[in-house]
Formats: sequence, C-alpha cells, structure tokens
Amino acid sequence: MSPATPIITLGEPLIELSVIDSTNMYAMEQIHAQKALSGSVYQTDFQTSGKGQHGRVWESQKGENLLCTYILELKTIKPGVKWGPNDQIGFSAAVALGAQSFFGQWAGEDTKIKKPNDIYWRDRKAGGILIENILRGTEWNWTLIGIGFNINQTQFSIDAGNPVSLKQITGKEWEIKTMQKKLAASLSEALNLWLEQGADDTIKKMETQLINIKSL
Repeated sequence: MSPATPIITLGEPLIELSVIDSTNMYAMEQIHAQKALSGSVYQTDFQTSGKGQHGRVWESQKGENLLCTYILELKTIKPGVKWGPNDQIGFSAAVALGAQSFFGQWAGEDTKIKKPNDIYWRDRKAGGILIENILRGTEWNWTLIGIGFNINQTQFSIDAGNPVSLKQITGKEWEIKTMQKKLAASLSEALNLWLEQGADDTIKKMETQLINIKSL
C-alpha cells in the first residue's frame, strides 16, 4: 500500500509530441533550458533516434506503442534532503517494479524484470527503461525515466530480437494515451513505496521478480 499522501506524482503536465529524435533527449534539452516542470511526461508517436540501454536503438512503428519520458526534480520530493548517486539504486529498482506492475495488469504473472531495466513477458521483451540522471557535483538534481512499451505493434523487423506486444498477448487494441496515464500511476505508486519502505526493501522485492535469460 502506498503512503496516504503521495509525495511523488508523475504524468502531469502531459506534453504530446508527434515526431522527435527521442523523448529523453527532448526532455534533457528542456531541463537544461530551464523550461521543464517536475512530474511532466513527454510522449511521442514516433522517435527517429529512440534510445535504449547501452546505446541500442528502440524500434517502434508510428503511433502503435507507448513512448514517453517522465522527469522528476529531486529537491521537490523532500525539501532539505540532498539526494546522491547511492540513492539511484533503490530508485531504479522502484521504477522497474512500477513498469512491471503496469504491464502485468493485463499480461499477468508471466511479466518479469530482466536486469538492468527490461520488462519481459515469458522469454520475450515487452518494454525497456532508460534512466538518465543529472548531478551537480555529488548532488542528484534531476532524473529522466524513459520508457518504451510494445502496445499495439504486431510486426517487427528481423533485427528486433524477440519482442512481444500487449496486443499480441491479449488480442486487443489499446488506447495509448490511456495506457500512459496508467503507467504514470504505477510508477508513482512504486516510487512512493520506495520512499516509505526504503531502498533495501525495494531492491529485495525487485530481486524476487527477476527473470534470468540471455540478451537477444
């Protein structure tokens, strides 16, 4: 159960973008230009240079998947608390749990986490997370949570590995904007639990949800 008064709320305001290079890159530019509001989500129909872990490209057909970046300014969480690099481990675990919870609402218990930040359904990749952080010295100032989920896409390239979409699993078409709101709610709940329960408990919980398969 999340805290009675949530401290972290992601997903508002929503900034909708038709075509951009990547939501993380756009969000980073907005932060550096001091135009960003903590809690915002940048969502796009298509990325020309979608970013994945270790520099990989995220493949997605236009308008068929959930592609977004949530941003959070750490000083807005608890005034006076200084957040550092060590806090990022528990935070990352909470994000993974939130993403897993989101997809698992419809895909079921076969939804698992593959380190470092992939969401799998059985042995197939359903989504990916790319967290990027902004530090000033040793103080953690901003975080960007880039997430891509295969929602309605059913045709993938040969080089895409072993992907799966929610439509392939359920046989249903999903409304992307609604899914973004549900993802925001799942992430917010998981992050508030991280604040309430601490990093150790969050990491232990994540470890119970891991899947051990080779990268594709």
